[in-house]
Amino acid sequence: MSADVKSNLAVVRQRLIEACRRAGRSPDSVLLLGVSKTHPAETLMQAYDCGLRDFGENYMQDWFSKKDALPVDIRWHFIGHLQTNKAKKIAAAAYMLHSVDSLRLFEEIDRRAAEMSRVMPCLIEVNVGGESSKSGVNENELPALIDSVSKLPNIELRGLMSIPPYLDNAEEMRPFHIALRELRDRMEASTGHRLPELSMGMSFDMEVAIEEGATIVRVGTDIFGIRA
Repeated sequence: MSADVKSNLAVVRQRLIEACRRAGRSPDSVLLLGVSKTHPAETLMQAYDCGLRDFGENYMQDWFSKKDALPVDIRWHFIGHLQTNKAKKIAAAAYMLHSVDSLRLFEEIDRRAAEMSRVMPCLIEVNVGGESSKSGVNENELPALIDSVSKLPNIELRGLMSIPPYLDNAEEMRPFHIALRELRDRMEASTGHRLPELSMGMSFDMEVAIEEGATIVRVGTDIFGIRA
């Protein structure tokens, strides 16, 4: 086993534990998602052998080229931009979809999930930074989208996800994580729908995200190294 992956994962887990301690939370309240995009199956297997079971992928072709070589109990999270013409294959293989950002896409996922007699856990991607270069809904669109998605029988809406602007200092990311948490709280109060999951924070800012309520942190580089 590569000492790097093993030691990297140990360091990240300790960072998670310490951030939870500062926030007065249980480490069990935060899921560590290993962002494995572009890394080969052999590297993922090293993390699996250290007990990691949740992996995040961005690109369907890359993901599908390696998933069959890995254990079947891995929980695959799709965190990339999802295209409707690929919804069937991804819905068949994913444990959770993190980056859904339109009713049209939710309806396609619902239809494909129904064909497989499954209910698909999903998160709504929110564009917390208002960046035109990024996907995600804005705050004004969210109430109507939540209301419509809640009526789809084969979608389990679990919460919100964000990819905020990248800033030089992790502490500068805090306002974006606060914004997503507060938005989630307002949406729960106004729509009556529970949204327990907040997928926010990556290698650079995972501690700040955990302190502000993240339930899923997406960590790639600090576990697997620089992407190929």
